[in-house]
Amino acid sequence: MSLNSRKRASNVEISSQLTGDVNIDTPQKVNVDALKLRMIKEEKKVNFINKAIVVSLFFGLGVVGYFVSI
Repeated sequence: MSLNSRKRASNVEISSQLTGDVNIDTPQKVNVDALKLRMIKEEKKVNFINKAIVVSLFFGLGVVGYFVSI
């Protein structure tokens, strides 16, 4: 069995026809840990924004309720 037929997807080189660059000799690799960290940070940011909106709505309703009851 040939070694070329068992290449992993992460080790396959990008074709120079697709990129338009002739001098690509290194395989393109993806750091999965960095992507996971970026995704976790983005989720935390979205969760914080959502919590801030909900707290603001309840606070606003409380303030309106207080002034209406006076």
